Amino acid sequence: MKLPVEDDVNDVLGKAQKGQGISTEVLAEKTGLSEESIRKARRGEFDPSDVAILGQALGLNVKALLAIGRNEWYPEEPKAIEGFELIATPFYDMHVNAYLIWDPAAREAIAFDTGTDPKPILESLSKRGLTLKTLFVTHSHGDHIEGADLILEKTEASAVISQLEPEVPFAAEKIDEGYVARIGSLSVEMFNTPGHTDGGATFVVTGLSRTVALVGDAIFAGSMGGANVSYEQGLAGLKKILSLPDDTVIASGHGPLTTVGQEKKMNCFYRVG
Repeated sequence: MKLPVEDDVNDVLGKAQKGQGISTEVLAEKTGLSEESIRKARRGEFDPSDVAILGQALGLNVKALLAIGRNEWYPEEPKAIEGFELIATPFYDMHVNAYLIWDPAAREAIAFDTGTDPKPILESLSKRGLTLKTLFVTHSHGDHIEGADLILEKTEASAVISQLEPEVPFAAEKIDEGYVARIGSLSVEMFNTPGHTDGGATFVVTGLSRTVALVGDAIFAGSMGGANVSYEQGLAGLKKILSLPDDTVIASGHGPLTTVGQEKKMNCFYRVG
């Protein structure tokens, strides 16, 4: 399945304006655009000139914003990685991603989030003859943990989540930045990427043919999750992820896989200088 890029231009503009707390009236004064033109852009009516002006005023990567608006960019997805599977489950008219990663020799697996349906993860574990050891939770929003109860019950795996996240309806070890786990030949290290939630976490997995960063909704291909808690923290978390090596695969909570190198060029919220 080719997953669509999660955010359109109107989503990006809306997140940036809301995150910065700028009213449409103030944005109109700042840019010289009419309030109606700004509202049209946020509704998805793509006028490249207006979008470029708004992107500049909101501190966005205008080149990336225009490329996405013209449907000229889609991330080049990495070649198949042995021991890695993206599992997309339905979420309204979109999808939410969960991931399985495993040591091909030991047949021990770890999961990252669950999506809205536990069945695909359980079926993949059974089909591949894998034993799930740990469920890592990037954040506590319902679309990312809906299948946790059944997965944990059926597999007897443990679960971990940032200590900064709200309570979840299943047993989970509370962890902090710097947490490291080893499962077979795999190593998992966590760092905090709040902004979308208080305790958003990114897990960096090494031991496969490529390093993979499981980022939840801290970053999407070309965009990032809504900064429900803090826009500044969201931007800081995005930059922290993009400080990883360029060939690191970014596995987001929604949308297609991408890489650090691609996002440094084409993420609308990442601008150098």
